[in-house]
Amino acid sequence: MDNFLLITIIGILLLYFFSSTNVYKSLYRKVNEEKNIIEEENKKLQSIIEKYEKQVKVSTGTLKNNQETLQVARNDLQKLRLENTELKHNVENLENRTEELYAQVNTMV
Repeated sequence: MDNFLLITIIGILLLYFFSSTNVYKSLYRKVNEEKNIIEEENKKLQSIIEKYEKQVKVSTGTLKNNQETLQVARNDLQKLRLENTELKHNVENLENRTEELYAQVNTMV
């Protein structure tokens, strides 16, 4: 009787052990599948991040070039405005001088 009881307890423990190992194996497979899926998603997201980082770098470079070009254009425009103002002033001086010359010629005649 003692042997039978011991054998049944050992049998029950063996059945429990084998059934629990199957459960653990299936859980391990599922966890491993989920891990692989997450790793694939992580790789996809990393590639997307790298792609956008490259685009941001290119856009930043373009913005810097545009800013430099705009600064050069502003400087040129400012120089041209100063030249224009100086030329207007010279034209006014020349007009005044021609009026004075006409006045002198008229007084001579």
